[in-house]
Amino acid sequence: MAERRVLLLVNPNSRRGALYLDQLLDLFASLGVEVVHPGGAGKPDAPKVIREHAGRIDMVVVGGGDGSVHAALPGLLETGLPLLVVPLGTANDLARALDLPTDPLEAARLVVDGSLRRIDAGRVNGVPFVNVANMGISVDIARSLNGDLKRRFGVLAYAIATWRAVARPRRFRAAIRLPGETLQVRSIQLAVGAGRNYGGGMVINEDARIDDGLLWLYSIAPRSFWQLVKDAFALRAGRHRDAERVTTRSAPWFEIHTRRPRTVTADGEMVTRTPIRLEILPQALRVVVPPDVGTGAAQAG
Repeated sequence: MAERRVLLLVNPNSRRGALYLDQLLDLFASLGVEVVHPGGAGKPDAPKVIREHAGRIDMVVVGGGDGSVHAALPGLLETGLPLLVVPLGTANDLARALDLPTDPLEAARLVVDGSLRRIDAGRVNGVPFVNVANMGISVDIARSLNGDLKRRFGVLAYAIATWRAVARPRRFRAAIRLPGETLQVRSIQLAVGAGRNYGGGMVINEDARIDDGLLWLYSIAPRSFWQLVKDAFALRAGRHRDAERVTTRSAPWFEIHTRRPRTVTADGEMVTRTPIRLEILPQALRVVVPPDVGTGAAQAG
């Protein structure tokens, strides 16, 4: 069995973080994996801790959801250390895109027999993200997704928050610049994805891949609430050609301006306001995946 020394970052505030911490420590001990785990009851400063231990560990294990991965991302990109996600959050969209086991302990076992792959990351106004950056309805959803709602309803909290947001959508105008083209759109939701999944299993575009070197944009402007409901299943699956009044593009970068500054979320976290510049970081992140799963990327070195 190959020896490993890993940095374990578990968000104690994640839905299952406190429940699984001791089980993860026991599992790694049984696998002969040495664990560095920052003490303290609060949420650790993940990038700082990763930088401090970079020369003495082989891998970073993040136990939590997409927000926990997002918090660690600057340190991961700076050091180049591989990431293993143990899905302990609510949505776990990156874990889904990587075809990781849904059982946290089964996913954690990949620390010794997983394969390394490279995937893309995105950047919005200098802030890195792995899934999607967006504005509009998604921001209202993020504001509604408080900790109590997630703890009580789990992944159903996304459906509840989404229903609340779509019942009173607010339209806005945006100018979108990309290589060779400028668009003017009216929208209630505008999203740009570096990955494939977001929002508890939604797909940014059915053609999107997590290692294709592209950002994928969509903007929706339904005529009515009922049209949005009618198109909901197509939009969730990323089949935008089957929905009405949807603008889609793919490109290595986008610049987006709005008449008034609008809040932008990335991986579910509020990170900046418009105007924004988004860029793809091709195959910038090394991740651990099951040995029989290929993302389409070359094996990471």
